[in-house]
Amino acid sequence: MAELYAIVGSMERARLMLEAGAPYLQLRCKGCKDPPLLPHGEEIAGWKERYPRTHVVVNDDLDLAVSLGVWGVHLGQEDLLRYPAETLRSAPLQVGISTHTDEEIETALDIGAALLGFGPVFPTATKELKYAPQGIARLQEIVTGVSLPIVAIGGIDGGNLGPVSATGVDMIAMISYLDRFRHPEDVRSLMERMRPPPNP
Repeated sequence: MAELYAIVGSMERARLMLEAGAPYLQLRCKGCKDPPLLPHGEEIAGWKERYPRTHVVVNDDLDLAVSLGVWGVHLGQEDLLRYPAETLRSAPLQVGISTHTDEEIETALDIGAALLGFGPVFPTATKELKYAPQGIARLQEIVTGVSLPIVAIGGIDGGNLGPVSATGVDMIAMISYLDRFRHPEDVRSLMERMRPPPNP
């Protein structure tokens, strides 16, 4: 069963995902001039005890993630240029890395990543794409050939959730599609839909 990897851009949306019991929650604020999480540091630190089922991940900033005491950090390819490989190998939390090519996957494995984001699986309007959509067949190849947990990301919504889940991928990242959900029970229903179809 694939697990929801919820990516949110505000504390309000983060609290909703926590109440819903999302297994993974990535705090992401692209384009913010000031660190938006720092004023909420005490609250975020308390999530570990209050919501023990949720693995909280900070986007892009290793130092901030460590200071907040969260489960992990997620780094894009550009972020890897800011940190020596040895710093990432010895980081006191789990490191996730965005990947798009075999070469990037090999680098992430060498660094000691705990999980890999892979995509974009489909076209997406969430960010400007530097890579063509990978598609379901390529995702299946990665899921089968890479030993680390894989997070499928990019253009995944209710209409294509089934084929993505059927690849056996470990986690499914959603960003804009989650914006339609206003109640925890709606998110829980979505997570139920991530169960792969039974074998014929």
